Amino acid sequence: MRFLSSAIALATTAALVAADSCTQISGNYYCNAATAIEYENVGFSGSYTDVTSMDDCSCSTETRSFSGSLAPFSDDLSVHFRGPIQLKQVSVYTSSSESSSKMKKRDAHLHLHERQHAVQHQKRALEVVTEIVTMVQTIYYNPDEDATSSAEPSVSTISVNTASSEAVVAVPVETTLNFGAPTTDISVGPSGSVSTSAATTFSVSTTSSTSSSSTTTSFSSSSSSTSTSSSASSTTTISTSDWSRTAQYDSSSGTQSGITFLNNLGGTNGSGTWSSCWGNSLSYCNSDGETAAASSQVLGDVLVGSNTEFIMFSDTECTTDTCGYYRDGIPAFVGFSGDMKMFLFEFQMPSDSSSSASFNGDMPAIWFLNGRIPRTSQYGTCSCWASGCGEFDAFEVLSSGSNYMISTLHDEQGGSGGGSSDYFVRPTDSTMKAAVIFDGSSSKVFLVQLDDATDFGGSVSADTVADWMSSSATVVSLSS
Repeated sequence: MRFLSSAIALATTAALVAADSCTQISGNYYCNAATAIEYENVGFSGSYTDVTSMDDCSCSTETRSFSGSLAPFSDDLSVHFRGPIQLKQVSVYTSSSESSSKMKKRDAHLHLHERQHAVQHQKRALEVVTEIVTMVQTIYYNPDEDATSSAEPSVSTISVNTASSEAVVAVPVETTLNFGAPTTDISVGPSGSVSTSAATTFSVSTTSSTSSSSTTTSFSSSSSSTSTSSSASSTTTISTSDWSRTAQYDSSSGTQSGITFLNNLGGTNGSGTWSSCWGNSLSYCNSDGETAAASSQVLGDVLVGSNTEFIMFSDTECTTDTCGYYRDGIPAFVGFSGDMKMFLFEFQMPSDSSSSASFNGDMPAIWFLNGRIPRTSQYGTCSCWASGCGEFDAFEVLSSGSNYMISTLHDEQGGSGGGSSDYFVRPTDSTMKAAVIFDGSSSKVFLVQLDDATDFGGSVSADTVADWMSSSATVVSLSS
């Protein structure tokens, strides 16, 4: 969670009959509420800097190569939670990679994510418009620390003015968004102030079509490449094998299997270690979700407060063969590996406006990291994180008190991964059930809000997962 201090301007859309708008809160843009977000074409061949030793305050590394579907997210992943959050249950599943094709319905409407990512939403009209929009993108990133504000978020809204657009009613449209040569960058600050500098022109044009409506988006810049395409229906490949549960936690029954909960409080309560060079290591998490313990504990049915984190690994202890290097004297466990894995969550993120936390107050999150990161130094400088070994923010609140949970994939694919400015609504008053599906057979990562009656059973049928992955979704396509 090191990308909290980013600010960029909105990529406006080719406006249709009822123009959508995106809202800026503390430098981040939020567009439409979503119940599913799909990342497609996930995985590439690359490398990252892997830690091999942390002895004598010296961080030694070597280059580690990877390739294949979902890579590097096929590595073992740890699951991270930040309060205020109450985790009610979680189940982890795996499947073989047998696959088949399935027709999927898609929405089509265009936005640009705040971190150089293009995505799709529903097209709400059948009117043709043509316009050129110059857009903006400025990223502020401090690699050494998160930067957030505990002040009330300032809000501004940007929408498209179509007064001068030419329209033809009742004709399906095809929309193409091309990111062209450098021209002028308009930087919109958190207070709404505007400044200009060299950047990129984005051309939005819309033309009529007699076939089913569709949308194609391409994006290129000096640092990243993300494209999004969508149509009324499309074909995808989905696993045809049932999914078997390998790990489970249930707060109501006080049971867990195949899971170890940890946190970053090493050197306290007889767990983990601390050094002046690298700070706190991993430690066992106590049942309260907030302190360390001397041995593995079952997480209680507890509400974990603001700016408090705990981590979920499997219950398989590490060896150098399974985990690579990890700090001496820590509880080291394998994360969740492979390119066919699924996580079902039930959680609540209640408001915590009275929090005394001076940092990350009332900003809950659920995210995934390459397991090598926390086993070395999650918030320090000696880990593979900076070289792009993988972080996936599944449900992240970016500003204090916000009810918007966004999703972003961080690695080096296309330069900087991808993400969406569409959001899931934060479950403040009741629990939410959701699935995060890493499906290597289709090279997709799929997030979907589930029905409240969904059962986290010992297995989930291939048809059920296929139906989830066929939900109408915002689509983020990563470049090869």
